[in-house]
Amino acid sequence: MRGARQPWRSTPSAFVPLLIFGWLILASNAAAAKPLDQVIPELFGGVLSTSISPFAAPKDAQRPRVADRFSGLSAGLAASRAQVPIPSSTGAFRFEFDDELDSYVRSSQSLGPNVAERAQTLGARTWAISTAFTHTDFNTLEGDKLSGLSDLQPALISAYLAKLPPQDRRRASDNLLKTQIDLAFSLDMLFLSAAYGVTDNIDLSLSLSINRAHIHGSANAVILDPNRDEGVYFTYDQPGLVTTGQGACEHDFHCVHDRFDEEAVGTGDIYLRSKWHFLDTEWADLAASAVLTLPTGNAKDFLGFHDPTFTPGLIASHRFGRFSPHLNLGYAFRSGTDVSQATWTTGADFMATEWLTLAGDFLGYHDDKRDGVNDNVVQSAVGFKVNPFGHLVFSGTFQFPLNRDGLRADVTYGGQVEYTF
Repeated sequence: MRGARQPWRSTPSAFVPLLIFGWLILASNAAAAKPLDQVIPELFGGVLSTSISPFAAPKDAQRPRVADRFSGLSAGLAASRAQVPIPSSTGAFRFEFDDELDSYVRSSQSLGPNVAERAQTLGARTWAISTAFTHTDFNTLEGDKLSGLSDLQPALISAYLAKLPPQDRRRASDNLLKTQIDLAFSLDMLFLSAAYGVTDNIDLSLSLSINRAHIHGSANAVILDPNRDEGVYFTYDQPGLVTTGQGACEHDFHCVHDRFDEEAVGTGDIYLRSKWHFLDTEWADLAASAVLTLPTGNAKDFLGFHDPTFTPGLIASHRFGRFSPHLNLGYAFRSGTDVSQATWTTGADFMATEWLTLAGDFLGYHDDKRDGVNDNVVQSAVGFKVNPFGHLVFSGTFQFPLNRDGLRADVTYGGQVEYTF
């Protein structure tokens, strides 16, 4: 459907409110009581202190192995944030100048993909503003449920055992430490975005993100004594110590407990993007893109990346009647802390009616660090876009995991409101 439209003239003033609001948010970051990246490393005071008597000296001290599983949590979250697509800079509509009408008119096309970019740009002197929200409740880490991660390790290290008298060594050598974490972790991301068509083939856009990270749960450690000869104890100064046997803890000084409930709210990162639609062919329209991520979020609270990210990309799409397939390829150059990734998205959107578009996609994220943290993440996504009236568009997206590498959610929910003028 094509309708008359006058080009927007006072473009600079339209961008000012978004910038002012974004920088006010930047100035009012609310951090957690303690950095979220320290919550799990500081469980039980950071170490489990054991000995052959609660009051014996010297004592042994070990990090709980189950906590080591989260040593790459920061990098894993960086990859997980990348799985939340920045609102598309394409916009649902494109406006072109019609010489016969001497005016800008709306092109007849679908409302566009939900989690990908298409090659088409907004059109010269066209604005698209949007707000998008994504909620993620993480459920698994490398395929294991976060609600019951556990590990076993010797209650005393071999170097400590070697110094004990033979009788104490025999009693203590078969004792084990079992640690368990029941964890719940969620991430909410709100994007405020604006895109502008500099020319008919070049778009520029800016997105500000406001994030909330919430981590809570409990942890327990228990000394397992197969022969029940009480060879090893937690020492009296161990944080979270249960001094008397009760419930699941059969013996005095054999259990410790800890719990945590922390959240951080504040700005995430700023995303600066550009797109150049440089070629149209019979089978594919091509565009080049670039995204620069500025690390304005607090990485220690999982609100943003540690360092800047640069992501060049190639976009291919084409319209075949009501059906519009697309392919996005890119590589996110990040620091070693955040982990670089090759990324791809492929799928299609279908114009069911002039006011409804349905979309489906597959998404992949692959890093080359080979550290076991989100090495190969593959997702599927389904969504819709609705144009109830005018130039206003509402959309909803649901992402589902197709494998279990890394830190993953069973479903990720997203929604967006967009207006083009």
